Amino acid sequence: MCLSERSGPGAFRLLVLTSLLLGPLLFPALSAAVNLSGDSRTYLQSRETAIDQNILGVYEYLDFAVQNVGNETISFHTGGWLRYDLRDEQFGRKSNNDLQYSYLSFRAATDNTVVNLGRVMVFEGVASERVDGVYARTDMAAGFGISAFAGNPVETNSDLSGNDLIYGGRIGHQGGDLYRIGVSALKVEKDSDDYREEQGVDLWLHPMNKVDITGRSSYNGVTKGWMEHAYALSLGPFDKVRLNTEASWINYDDYFFRATISAFALQPGLLTPHEGVRILGQDISYAATDKLYFTADYKNFNYDIAGNANYYGGKVNYAYSSVSGSGFSYHRMEGESDRLQYDEYRLYGYTKIDRTNLAVDVIDISYANAINGVDNSYSLSVAALYDLNEAWKMGADAEYSRNPDFDRDVRAFVKVLYRFGSKGGV
Repeated sequence: MCLSERSGPGAFRLLVLTSLLLGPLLFPALSAAVNLSGDSRTYLQSRETAIDQNILGVYEYLDFAVQNVGNETISFHTGGWLRYDLRDEQFGRKSNNDLQYSYLSFRAATDNTVVNLGRVMVFEGVASERVDGVYARTDMAAGFGISAFAGNPVETNSDLSGNDLIYGGRIGHQGGDLYRIGVSALKVEKDSDDYREEQGVDLWLHPMNKVDITGRSSYNGVTKGWMEHAYALSLGPFDKVRLNTEASWINYDDYFFRATISAFALQPGLLTPHEGVRILGQDISYAATDKLYFTADYKNFNYDIAGNANYYGGKVNYAYSSVSGSGFSYHRMEGESDRLQYDEYRLYGYTKIDRTNLAVDVIDISYANAINGVDNSYSLSVAALYDLNEAWKMGADAEYSRNPDFDRDVRAFVKVLYRFGSKGGV
């Protein structure tokens, strides 16, 4: 099922109408007391594809909130996006839209209790979902907390028809400033058959000053295999030094099994089926002064199919002021395939002149062996953003790149950002 089918063909129009009419229609007696706020981000993108196709599209992202309704206990939040192609069609259609979230929120004055109704965003343990239904959470006695959700999953990568149901939750416990730990689960049913089933544990440990451990493990109850283990250790800062260690393991078949969001789908040509990877990394950062920073980092990628690869290097960053700076980095990748054997260079800078923010970024990758006849790929991007006032910003970005897959990729953005809001009063 495609994105707009799940969201409805008029999803974005509904978002705009709801944003304009919600306050006076739903809360006529309170409209003078509520706070209205929102963000509008409009982008005009021009892009030349590898087959010399010129694409010119308009994108609109709109977020809107009505807060402090009913003695500051009720609020409404909605957001979505719209795309319209002014020239050639992208993805086989002239336009597309999606209602990303739209819900009423009820918040109690105590116990961190929240109940959201509508199209809600859920980030609880193994769950990172959009749900048309209900989400609730609350704190309990003795450091315990609980959350739950249920409804219809909002899917962007499933062609299976049927009656969908998703539900799950998380139970956690917090021991002051020493630890937080939680267990979570979710289940998706299609016509009463188990379609997805995941369980997991997440934790944060602070056993002593300047020592933090975070991590999560996720299990696929349908494939009967572990999806992911990901853990990190942070030490410092000790005077001017900070150390970060990470270790993770991912099994692609279990992790991407029946992904309902297109960005997380196991797509041929992009991700190798039956692959698995173990990643071990370490970085050390050193603040020589309050303006000069050095970082050295190393990562080992151990793939089941692609083999072993090491990625290591360092970077230096200098802040000329609070609004300007520059940096340089070098990294080397040593792997078993041609695409995993290269030297990577990056140079970037940023500054602010009066009301104008400027940035430039240059990346160059030199391959040990040519790929598709290309032994050097690069990209150059420049960006400018002008602050008209507190509400309005206007800017433009441009990017030119060349790599083994594209002889050239030219992109340009013109953007208009608008932040609006008003505070009511009785």
